[in-house]
Amino acid sequence: MEEHAPRFNLSIVSSDVEVGGARLSAEYALSDEEIAIAHWWVLINCEEVKYWKELHLNFLEVDGDLEYHNMTFVNYFRTWMDMIKSDDNPNWSHELLLLAMQPQRARVYPTCTVNGVKFVSEERDSRRRTQNSGVMAKGHGLDYYGVLHSVVELVYAEGMKVHLFKCRWFDTGAQSMKMDQYGNLSVNTATSAYEDDPFVFATSVKQVFYLDDLARGDAWKISNIVHPRNIYRAATLGVTIPGPEADAYQEPNAVGIHDVATVRKNNVKPGRVLRIRDEEDTFIDVDPNEETDDDSDDELRHRLPDINSDTEEDSSDDSDYEP
Repeated sequence: MEEHAPRFNLSIVSSDVEVGGARLSAEYALSDEEIAIAHWWVLINCEEVKYWKELHLNFLEVDGDLEYHNMTFVNYFRTWMDMIKSDDNPNWSHELLLLAMQPQRARVYPTCTVNGVKFVSEERDSRRRTQNSGVMAKGHGLDYYGVLHSVVELVYAEGMKVHLFKCRWFDTGAQSMKMDQYGNLSVNTATSAYEDDPFVFATSVKQVFYLDDLARGDAWKISNIVHPRNIYRAATLGVTIPGPEADAYQEPNAVGIHDVATVRKNNVKPGRVLRIRDEEDTFIDVDPNEETDDDSDDELRHRLPDINSDTEEDSSDDSDYEP
């Protein structure tokens, strides 16, 4: 993490995120469209932007037209921030102005440490003995399970950075997620969903360890939420802990998840947004002896064209990519 990095007073900017790892191949670089979607997702889910979202919806001729709102809010927000430019408005800030200007570039990493918990991309995790790619994001009445595809660092003006996880989410339908009588949740990892909405804030996910479901077999995995310092939830493991001296269970090796090339794709309406909330549980300690990753820090860079421009730019120019 950069020393003496400027601090920005936005809830989506965190100093608890440290990216790293050797560079990913060019296929992981975000396209112009993906960067635009990531920027839109940041605005829609930023708490400080909530007032402006509601204001925009009130301006729409058709009340509650979410599709039109999603299509036009980015440009409206930038126009408002440029017009106001005053600290006298309690809903305006210099950081929001920087956010409205859109990211100057996007960097893509294979690893990331969030609040002391290390996450590793699915591709890199497949070559390791440990497992650090499983993720879970909580929504309103629904938990989203998946694996980390890559870590995205959106860089705005003045070096303001927002970190996202680009994920491969599993299907959340009743046929793809099963709960047994002991409260163990099994997920069919051969499914895929929300391909048009892969992003989530890096600080909003929990790490998940996937165990083989011996009863269902094949691609079914029992999900176990990993808490900071590798603390496991006893209820998820389906075991009874008689006392403080009892040994906790730890899976010795990573459990394979079906490759992305074999997953089933579902038809999902674009624009679905993951809403994140907190979770509280009872924990037991586990010492997993996790391996460390000594790869050097590196990145892939890609510039975002001006979305507000009336002229189309040639997105095939890769001159900003740094090999």
